[in-house]
Order: sequence, then structure tokens, then C-alpha cells
Amino acid sequence: MIDPALLDLYSSRLKELGAQVKEDHPLADADASVKKRSPLCGSQITFDVLLDQDQRLSRIGFTVRACSLAEAAAAIVIGCAPGSTVDELKAVRDSVKAMLREARDELPGGKWGDLEVLKPAQMVPARHGSALLPFDTIVKAMEAALAKQQ
Repeated sequence: MIDPALLDLYSSRLKELGAQVKEDHPLADADASVKKRSPLCGSQITFDVLLDQDQRLSRIGFTVRACSLAEAAAAIVIGCAPGSTVDELKAVRDSVKAMLREARDELPGGKWGDLEVLKPAQMVPARHGSALLPFDTIVKAMEAALAKQQ
């Protein structure tokens, strides 16, 4: 019998989000490009970032080869991160991490409302890394772009 937690994890909304990142959209003029891989499931995500004059994310490019959970999380990042600073993205990442690992219910709302689809992953600790991969990757890409500007 399939664990109900796993069934909830792959909800229809999660699958819809994941479908949004099936085609690659790299940025040729990126300020930085970071590729990260999850050792547990083999998911790989590359984010290319372009910053504006205020050091906010102006555009994001991507290549996603990942499990359904990481695909959905990547789609959320791709859709919501533009306009954000690295500190704002760190705060979102930390909120997702706290939600997964400590069962905190303090996720940002508004444009980040789809983060709710990641909540079932709380019950499957082995999937936490997959859910966090896109958030870690976007933060690293932003940090690399900022370092390049220094």
C-alpha cells in the first residue's frame, strides 16, 4: 500500500507547477549561473540570474532536471523570485526550511502562496533536500552575482 503522505506530496497542484519547468530557459547574459545537485535523488537545478541596478533579481533563467517535488519548488522560485533581494530570498528559504524541519507554519503569503503545496513533505524527511534545492540554488546564484559585482 502507498503511504498517504506520499500521495499528498504529489498533489495535482504540485504536478501542475512541475510541468512549468519542463523546458529549459537559460540566460545568455546572466550575471551568474549556479548548478546544484541533490545527492539523494539526483535532482539538478541550474539558475542563471541577472541583477538590476538595485541588486534585485531582474531575470532568471533555468534548467531543471529534477523529481516532481523539486520541479514544483523550482517553479515557485522562478515565478516569485524576480524583484527580490538576496536577503528576501534567504528569508523565504529559511521559512521553507523551518516549515519542513520544524513543522513551523510561518510561510510567506502573497506571491509566495504556492509554498503551501510543499507542506506534505514535512512528513517525509528524506524529501526535504529536494524541496529545498531550488531555494538553496537561487540564493547561491544571487550571492555569486553580487560577489561578481563587488
